[in-house]
Amino acid sequence: MPAPGFWSRHVFVLLSSDAVYRGVHGEMVARLRKEGFAPVAARAIDADPELVDDLYADLIAGQWQTWRYRLVDAVLELGPAVALICRYEGDGQETDVHGQLARRKGYQHPEQAQHGTLRRDFGAINSIVGLMHSSDGPVESEREAAVFGLTEQDAIADPERAAEEIDYLCRLITPHTPEHRDFEQVLVAVRTRALAALWEQLPDTVRHAVRSAFPGAGGLGVIGAGERLAALLEGHAPAALLATLRCEFEHGSADGSSDTMRIGVAEAALRVHGVTLDAWERVVLESSLHFPPLRASRQVAG
Repeated sequence: MPAPGFWSRHVFVLLSSDAVYRGVHGEMVARLRKEGFAPVAARAIDADPELVDDLYADLIAGQWQTWRYRLVDAVLELGPAVALICRYEGDGQETDVHGQLARRKGYQHPEQAQHGTLRRDFGAINSIVGLMHSSDGPVESEREAAVFGLTEQDAIADPERAAEEIDYLCRLITPHTPEHRDFEQVLVAVRTRALAALWEQLPDTVRHAVRSAFPGAGGLGVIGAGERLAALLEGHAPAALLATLRCEFEHGSADGSSDTMRIGVAEAALRVHGVTLDAWERVVLESSLHFPPLRASRQVAG
Protein backbone atom coordinates (compact mmCIF):
# COMPACT_ATOMS: atom_id res chain seq x y z
CA MET A 1 0.00 0.00 0.00
CA PRO A 2 1.48 3.39 -1.00
CA ALA A 3 2.45 5.67 1.83
CA PRO A 4 0.48 8.87 2.46
CA GLY A 5 1.72 11.74 0.33
CA PHE A 6 2.84 9.42 -2.43
CA TRP A 7 2.58 12.10 -5.10
CA SER A 8 4.62 14.57 -3.09
CA ARG A 9 7.62 12.28 -3.66
CA HIS A 10 6.72 10.91 -7.07
CA VAL A 11 6.40 12.71 -10.42
CA PHE A 12 4.64 11.68 -13.60
CA VAL A 13 6.91 11.94 -16.65
CA LEU A 14 6.09 11.30 -20.29
CA LEU A 15 8.97 10.57 -22.65
CA SER A 16 7.28 11.62 -25.84
CA SER A 17 7.20 9.69 -29.11
CA ASP A 18 9.99 11.80 -30.57
CA ALA A 19 12.31 10.59 -27.78
CA VAL A 20 11.55 6.96 -28.66
CA TYR A 21 11.69 7.65 -32.42
CA ARG A 22 15.19 9.04 -31.93
CA GLY A 23 16.21 6.16 -29.67
CA VAL A 24 17.21 8.36 -26.72
CA HIS A 25 14.46 7.26 -24.30
CA GLY A 26 16.68 4.62 -22.62
CA GLU A 27 19.45 7.15 -22.07
CA MET A 28 16.91 9.61 -20.68
CA VAL A 29 15.70 7.00 -18.18
CA ALA A 30 19.30 6.48 -17.07
CA ARG A 31 19.78 10.24 -16.78
CA LEU A 32 16.62 10.59 -14.66
CA ARG A 33 18.09 8.03 -12.24
CA LYS A 34 21.35 9.94 -12.13
CA GLU A 35 19.44 13.15 -11.41
CA GLY A 36 17.77 11.47 -8.42
CA PHE A 37 14.40 10.74 -10.06
CA ALA A 38 14.38 6.96 -10.39
CA PRO A 39 11.62 5.57 -12.65
CA VAL A 40 9.64 3.00 -10.66
CA ALA A 41 6.74 2.33 -13.05
CA ALA A 42 6.49 2.48 -16.83
CA ARG A 43 4.13 1.84 -19.71
CA ALA A 44 4.76 2.03 -23.44
CA ILE A 45 1.75 3.78 -24.95
CA ASP A 46 0.58 4.41 -28.49
CA ALA A 47 -1.12 7.70 -27.66
CA ASP A 48 -4.19 8.58 -29.69
CA PRO A 49 -5.80 12.05 -29.99
CA GLU A 50 -8.32 11.31 -27.22
CA LEU A 51 -5.48 10.51 -24.82
CA VAL A 52 -3.77 13.78 -25.74
CA ASP A 53 -7.05 15.62 -25.16
CA ASP A 54 -7.25 14.11 -21.68
CA LEU A 55 -3.63 14.98 -20.86
CA TYR A 56 -3.86 18.60 -21.99
CA ALA A 57 -7.57 19.16 -21.28
CA ASP A 58 -7.11 22.41 -19.35
CA LEU A 59 -4.76 23.93 -21.91
CA ILE A 60 -6.91 22.90 -24.88
CA ALA A 61 -10.01 24.39 -23.28
CA GLY A 62 -8.40 27.61 -22.09
CA GLN A 63 -5.32 28.53 -24.13
CA TRP A 64 -4.47 26.34 -27.10
CA GLN A 65 -5.64 26.91 -30.64
CA THR A 66 -6.62 23.87 -32.69
CA TRP A 67 -3.42 23.78 -34.74
CA ARG A 68 -1.30 23.42 -31.61
CA TYR A 69 -2.76 20.18 -30.38
CA ARG A 70 -2.83 18.87 -33.94
CA LEU A 71 0.96 19.29 -33.87
CA VAL A 72 1.11 17.33 -30.60
CA ASP A 73 -1.00 14.62 -32.25
CA ALA A 74 1.47 14.52 -35.17
CA VAL A 75 4.41 13.99 -32.81
CA LEU A 76 2.67 11.15 -30.99
CA GLU A 77 1.83 9.51 -34.32
CA LEU A 78 5.57 8.85 -34.73
CA GLY A 79 5.19 5.80 -32.49
CA PRO A 80 5.04 4.77 -28.84
CA ALA A 81 5.70 7.10 -25.92
CA VAL A 82 6.88 6.02 -22.47
CA ALA A 83 4.82 6.98 -19.43
CA LEU A 84 6.77 6.91 -16.16
CA ILE A 85 6.32 7.38 -12.46
CA CYS A 86 9.61 8.68 -11.04
CA ARG A 87 10.48 8.55 -7.36
CA TYR A 88 12.54 11.40 -5.93
CA GLU A 89 15.55 9.97 -4.09
CA GLY A 90 17.29 13.17 -3.10
CA ASP A 91 17.28 15.27 0.05
CA GLY A 92 14.44 14.31 2.34
CA GLN A 93 13.89 18.01 3.09
CA GLU A 94 13.01 18.81 -0.52
CA THR A 95 9.39 19.95 -0.59
CA ASP A 96 8.95 20.81 -4.27
CA VAL A 97 10.12 17.74 -6.15
CA HIS A 98 7.99 18.65 -9.18
CA GLY A 99 9.70 22.01 -9.43
CA GLN A 100 13.06 20.34 -8.99
CA LEU A 101 12.44 18.04 -11.95
CA ALA A 102 11.05 20.91 -14.03
CA ARG A 103 14.34 22.77 -13.58
CA ARG A 104 16.36 19.71 -14.56
CA LYS A 105 14.09 19.09 -17.54
CA GLY A 106 14.89 22.54 -18.97
CA TYR A 107 12.93 25.40 -20.47
CA GLN A 108 10.23 24.49 -22.98
CA HIS A 109 11.98 26.39 -25.80
CA PRO A 110 15.22 24.40 -26.13
CA GLU A 111 17.18 27.31 -27.58
CA GLN A 112 16.70 29.01 -24.22
CA ALA A 113 17.29 25.89 -22.12
CA GLN A 114 20.56 25.73 -20.24
CA HIS A 115 23.26 23.21 -21.06
CA GLY A 116 23.02 20.39 -18.55
CA THR A 117 19.22 20.18 -18.72
CA LEU A 118 17.62 17.12 -20.27
CA ARG A 119 15.92 18.89 -23.14
CA ARG A 120 19.10 20.68 -24.16
CA ASP A 121 21.46 17.74 -23.71
CA PHE A 122 19.27 15.26 -25.60
CA GLY A 123 18.54 17.62 -28.49
CA ALA A 124 14.95 18.79 -28.24
CA ILE A 125 13.92 20.41 -31.54
CA ASN A 126 11.36 22.93 -30.26
CA SER A 127 8.64 23.17 -27.62
CA ILE A 128 6.40 20.69 -29.48
CA VAL A 129 9.11 18.21 -30.49
CA GLY A 130 10.50 18.56 -26.99
CA LEU A 131 11.29 15.00 -25.88
CA MET A 132 9.45 15.01 -22.55
CA HIS A 133 6.68 16.30 -20.32
CA SER A 134 6.56 16.31 -16.53
CA SER A 135 3.67 17.20 -14.27
CA ASP A 136 3.54 20.54 -12.45
CA GLY A 137 2.49 19.24 -9.03
CA PRO A 138 1.15 16.28 -7.04
CA VAL A 139 -2.46 16.72 -8.16
CA GLU A 140 -1.41 16.92 -11.81
CA SER A 141 0.90 13.90 -11.45
CA GLU A 142 -1.87 11.73 -10.08
CA ARG A 143 -4.34 12.80 -12.78
CA GLU A 144 -1.91 12.59 -15.69
CA ALA A 145 -0.48 9.23 -14.63
CA ALA A 146 -4.04 7.87 -14.55
CA VAL A 147 -4.63 9.12 -18.09
CA PHE A 148 -1.82 6.80 -19.19
CA GLY A 149 -2.99 3.91 -17.03
CA LEU A 150 -0.51 4.29 -14.17
CA THR A 151 -1.37 4.52 -10.48
CA GLU A 152 0.47 4.39 -7.16
CA GLN A 153 -0.03 0.63 -7.09
CA ASP A 154 2.17 0.25 -10.19
CA ALA A 155 5.25 1.64 -8.41
CA ILE A 156 7.92 -1.04 -7.91
CA ALA A 157 9.48 -0.78 -4.46
CA ASP A 158 12.72 -2.63 -5.21
CA PRO A 159 15.09 -0.33 -7.15
CA GLU A 160 16.96 -3.14 -8.91
CA ARG A 161 13.79 -4.82 -10.11
CA ALA A 162 12.35 -1.48 -11.27
CA ALA A 163 15.50 -0.69 -13.25
CA GLU A 164 15.61 -4.16 -14.79
CA GLU A 165 11.98 -4.09 -15.95
CA ILE A 166 11.96 -0.52 -17.20
CA ASP A 167 15.29 -0.80 -19.03
CA TYR A 168 14.09 -3.95 -20.76
CA LEU A 169 10.87 -2.24 -21.86
CA CYS A 170 12.94 0.62 -23.30
CA ARG A 171 15.05 -1.83 -25.28
CA LEU A 172 11.95 -3.55 -26.65
CA ILE A 173 10.57 -0.38 -28.20
CA THR A 174 13.86 1.08 -29.48
CA PRO A 175 13.63 1.50 -33.29
CA HIS A 176 15.96 -0.57 -35.44
CA THR A 177 17.10 2.62 -37.17
CA PRO A 178 16.64 5.55 -34.77
CA GLU A 179 16.28 9.05 -36.21
CA HIS A 180 19.37 11.19 -35.65
CA ARG A 181 18.68 14.36 -37.65
CA ASP A 182 18.32 17.66 -35.85
CA PHE A 183 16.47 20.67 -37.31
CA GLU A 184 19.24 21.83 -39.62
CA GLN A 185 20.00 18.29 -40.78
CA VAL A 186 16.36 17.97 -41.77
CA LEU A 187 16.69 21.16 -43.83
CA VAL A 188 19.80 19.70 -45.47
CA ALA A 189 17.98 16.48 -46.36
CA VAL A 190 15.05 18.29 -47.98
CA ARG A 191 17.13 20.88 -49.83
CA THR A 192 19.61 18.33 -51.19
CA ARG A 193 16.81 16.15 -52.57
CA ALA A 194 15.20 19.17 -54.24
CA LEU A 195 18.53 20.26 -55.68
CA ALA A 196 19.22 16.75 -56.97
CA ALA A 197 15.83 16.71 -58.70
CA LEU A 198 16.76 19.92 -60.58
CA TRP A 199 20.43 19.10 -61.20
CA GLU A 200 20.24 17.61 -64.71
CA GLN A 201 18.39 20.62 -66.12
CA LEU A 202 20.68 23.26 -64.61
CA PRO A 203 23.27 24.99 -66.84
CA ASP A 204 26.93 24.23 -66.12
CA THR A 205 27.47 27.78 -64.86
CA VAL A 206 24.73 27.37 -62.25
CA ARG A 207 26.03 23.98 -61.19
CA HIS A 208 29.49 25.46 -60.75
CA ALA A 209 28.09 28.35 -58.71
CA VAL A 210 26.15 25.97 -56.44
CA ARG A 211 29.21 23.76 -55.92
CA SER A 212 31.31 26.79 -55.06
CA ALA A 213 28.73 28.15 -52.62
CA PHE A 214 28.05 24.81 -50.97
CA PRO A 215 31.10 22.53 -51.28
CA GLY A 216 29.71 20.41 -48.43
CA ALA A 217 26.04 19.47 -48.34
CA GLY A 218 25.89 20.31 -44.62
CA GLY A 219 26.15 23.98 -45.49
CA LEU A 220 22.63 23.85 -46.93
CA GLY A 221 21.18 23.77 -43.41
CA VAL A 222 22.81 26.83 -41.88
CA ILE A 223 21.00 30.12 -41.39
CA GLY A 224 20.67 31.97 -44.69
CA ALA A 225 21.59 29.00 -46.88
CA GLY A 226 18.09 28.74 -48.34
CA GLU A 227 18.14 32.36 -49.48
CA ARG A 228 21.55 31.90 -51.13
CA LEU A 229 20.51 28.68 -52.84
CA ALA A 230 17.27 30.16 -54.16
CA ALA A 231 19.17 33.15 -55.54
CA LEU A 232 21.52 30.85 -57.45
CA LEU A 233 18.59 28.90 -58.89
CA GLU A 234 16.54 31.97 -59.83
CA GLY A 235 15.16 31.53 -63.36
CA HIS A 236 15.89 27.80 -63.34
CA ALA A 237 13.19 26.56 -60.97
CA PRO A 238 9.49 27.37 -60.43
CA ALA A 239 8.67 30.21 -58.06
CA ALA A 240 6.86 27.85 -55.65
CA LEU A 241 9.92 25.65 -55.30
CA LEU A 242 12.22 28.65 -54.88
CA ALA A 243 9.98 29.96 -52.09
CA THR A 244 10.17 26.57 -50.36
CA LEU A 245 13.96 26.41 -50.67
CA ARG A 246 14.23 30.00 -49.40
CA CYS A 247 12.04 29.32 -46.37
CA GLU A 248 13.87 28.78 -43.07
CA PHE A 249 10.83 26.99 -41.60
CA GLU A 250 11.37 29.00 -38.47
CA HIS A 251 9.00 30.99 -36.30
CA GLY A 252 10.58 34.39 -35.80
CA SER A 253 13.76 35.62 -37.45
CA ALA A 254 16.49 38.06 -36.54
CA ASP A 255 14.51 41.00 -37.96
CA GLY A 256 11.40 40.06 -35.99
CA SER A 257 9.48 38.69 -38.98
CA SER A 258 8.15 35.15 -39.33
CA ASP A 259 8.00 32.73 -42.23
CA THR A 260 4.47 32.58 -43.60
CA MET A 261 4.95 29.30 -45.46
CA ARG A 262 2.34 26.61 -44.84
CA ILE A 263 3.57 23.05 -44.71
CA GLY A 264 0.98 21.90 -47.25
CA VAL A 265 2.17 24.52 -49.75
CA ALA A 266 5.79 23.46 -49.27
CA GLU A 267 4.89 19.79 -49.69
CA ALA A 268 3.00 20.50 -52.90
CA ALA A 269 5.94 22.46 -54.37
CA LEU A 270 8.37 19.66 -53.53
CA ARG A 271 6.06 16.89 -54.72
CA VAL A 272 5.98 18.30 -58.26
CA HIS A 273 9.68 17.42 -58.42
CA GLY A 274 9.31 13.99 -56.84
CA VAL A 275 10.41 15.07 -53.37
CA THR A 276 8.24 13.91 -50.47
CA LEU A 277 8.68 14.64 -46.79
CA ASP A 278 9.00 11.68 -44.44
CA ALA A 279 7.16 11.70 -41.11
CA TRP A 280 10.08 13.16 -39.15
CA GLU A 281 10.77 15.91 -41.68
CA ARG A 282 7.14 16.96 -41.72
CA VAL A 283 6.78 17.07 -37.94
CA VAL A 284 10.03 19.00 -37.47
CA LEU A 285 9.39 21.56 -40.21
CA GLU A 286 5.70 22.13 -39.51
CA SER A 287 6.15 22.54 -35.76
CA SER A 288 9.13 24.87 -36.24
CA LEU A 289 6.99 27.18 -38.37
CA HIS A 290 5.11 27.90 -35.13
CA PHE A 291 7.71 27.40 -32.38
CA PRO A 292 11.39 28.45 -32.52
CA PRO A 293 13.76 25.53 -33.14
CA LEU A 294 17.17 24.91 -31.67
CA ARG A 295 19.60 25.71 -34.49
CA ALA A 296 23.18 24.53 -34.41
CA SER A 297 24.44 27.35 -36.64
CA ARG A 298 22.88 29.98 -34.39
CA GLN A 299 24.62 28.47 -31.38
CA VAL A 300 27.98 28.58 -33.19
CA ALA A 301 27.38 32.17 -34.29
CA GLY A 302 26.41 33.15 -30.74
